[in-house]
Amino acid sequence: MKKSLKQILVPLDPSIYAEAATRTACQIAKKHGAGVAGVVVLDSAEIRSNIIPAIGPYYPMMIDVVKNKVDHARDVLDDCLKMFVSECEKAKVPHLETAYEGIPAQKLLSSAMFYDLLVIGLETSFHFETRGGHGDTLDKMLEETVTPILAVPSDGLMDPRSVLIAFDGSHASAGALHDFLPFASAYDFDIMIVVAEKNEAEGGFLAKSAATLLETHGQRAGNLLVSEEPIEEVVTDELIAKTDLIVAGIHSKRFIKDHFVGSFTEKLIHDGTTALFLSH
Repeated sequence: MKKSLKQILVPLDPSIYAEAATRTACQIAKKHGAGVAGVVVLDSAEIRSNIIPAIGPYYPMMIDVVKNKVDHARDVLDDCLKMFVSECEKAKVPHLETAYEGIPAQKLLSSAMFYDLLVIGLETSFHFETRGGHGDTLDKMLEETVTPILAVPSDGLMDPRSVLIAFDGSHASAGALHDFLPFASAYDFDIMIVVAEKNEAEGGFLAKSAATLLETHGQRAGNLLVSEEPIEEVVTDELIAKTDLIVAGIHSKRFIKDHFVGSFTEKLIHDGTTALFLSH
């Protein structure tokens, strides 16, 4: 019996990315017969500290300003939950809604461990009341989450067909491959495995072994690409444009140039055009 997803978590904020993540999660839930949970996080402490100095004569006068800001943020998040409920009911999928107060990344991490998949936008706006645009919550989630992340562009991932798996035999890329299998079980994907390995024989072995694992789980890797070049040079913009979803490991030896997310994955995240399935 194929393992399938049962519970999907969607962090919500007032952005088209969160709306796209919600629609995507509903589509995946229908494929898997899963439930979807939407969560909002109100960071009232940051709103307060952004307005009121810790010590000063203006503190009493700013209390009403803070209250109005917090109330406005709460109203915005209530609208996010209403959007989520509307999309779930339209898709006819089971759903649950939760509202927290605290630091978004921390609250989302503590929630995500109880879910099979976290669907989030490639851009986030959890601090919309204080920082406005693109936030850093996705980057922080990538640092610590044990739950696979599907990060989607502004138009979501509604009917994925073509998948590119970046594989190098590392613990992280193997983890991403294994985490991808339950997600893939509800789909008939056209899969390409890309291996960047200076040793051609080792690269060929890794690609064929990964393909065999996929086949034992009912998936077929029709294309194997092995190259001595770095992964960011092998996976060109032209290849990315033909791909619906890219599967990659975090901490992979070929990706890492900074502490957590390497240059290849970081570029894909900040380009914001292609859905990413990311896992440790």
